[in-house]
Amino acid sequence: MHISAHGSVESTATSADEEGLGLALVRARRRKQRAIWIGVALAFATAVGFAALKSMAPPTVKAATVAAKPIERVLAVTGRVRAKESVQVRPKVAGQIVELFKNDGDTVEAGDVLGRIDDARARAALDQTVAAADAQTRVVAQAERDLERARTLRERGSATQSAVENATLAVTRGRDDLRRLQAAVEDARLRLAEYTIVAPADGRVLDRPVDPGQVVDTSAMLFDIAPVGDREIETEVDESYSMALTLGQHARMAFAGIDRAIDGQVSYLSPQIDPSTGGRVVRLSFDLPEDVTTEIPVGLSVDINIVVDRRDGALTVPRASIHDVSGAPYVLLVEGNQIVKRPISFTDWPAADVVVTEGLRTGDRVIVDQSTPPPGTTVDVTAL
Repeated sequence: MHISAHGSVESTATSADEEGLGLALVRARRRKQRAIWIGVALAFATAVGFAALKSMAPPTVKAATVAAKPIERVLAVTGRVRAKESVQVRPKVAGQIVELFKNDGDTVEAGDVLGRIDDARARAALDQTVAAADAQTRVVAQAERDLERARTLRERGSATQSAVENATLAVTRGRDDLRRLQAAVEDARLRLAEYTIVAPADGRVLDRPVDPGQVVDTSAMLFDIAPVGDREIETEVDESYSMALTLGQHARMAFAGIDRAIDGQVSYLSPQIDPSTGGRVVRLSFDLPEDVTTEIPVGLSVDINIVVDRRDGALTVPRASIHDVSGAPYVLLVEGNQIVKRPISFTDWPAADVVVTEGLRTGDRVIVDQSTPPPGTTVDVTAL
């Protein structure tokens, strides 16, 4: 019984210990969860505090400090090389082209045969006039013999003076007819020569838009020939900027395929604006340096910077800093730590920086970003 009762007592003690241990674990777990929630709450409170502090901090803007400096106002355009002068060869007669001896890019000399137009009829006309002239030559020769015989007979008393006069008249008429026929022969030769196309001057063939077999009239261009090396640049400038151009203005040009800039100058300004494009034709001359021996082909692309204005001390601002460009332009400045609005006048020009003529002074800090807080806002400034 004792053992049994002792065993029972021992069993009861063991169950109580286990129950106490469970309660301790539960309490420890609860304390840990409370600590976690407290940590989360503290972290949230810290984040909210930082956000509040950040929202209270002034916004940061980027500003450029205005300073007087030398500037060049440049008009950037693209042009192409053209021949200063060219000769368009057109046929003197209509007909079918039977031969062409030169092609695009070939060099020619004055008098070179470039091609031929079918001349069968002109050659037949020449043959007819030559035959008629030959026949008349024989007629004249016979008339001259008849005249000589009549004179001889007259000296012998066997012919009358009237016979001599008639023979003389026949010779005169025969010679007149021969001269007319000889002129017709020369005219036929000249007409035949018109069927042969010749180069009017030394140069290079820029274009040959026709081929053998085509039938052409006198308005068709057969060859476009330009003197070798006689080149200039042609471009078209928008009318908004063309009035700033003058003859002799300096230009820097970059030719495709040449790894250095070439100097040039404005040599021609068209007196009219193309109403369909609003453009004005501008031409520029240039001289290649002696060490540049590359031939400049017609049609080559050229990037051109025409210097339209130079100033030793100008105030410039980025175009991106100007508000209401086409209305009442103004910029936003930082004075102290506040944004202020300042009306300005400027020279409008297609460039990243523009020249301000009124409204700014050296040392002003101009805000560049368009998405800027309104005037009166206190800001921090980051210099560009």
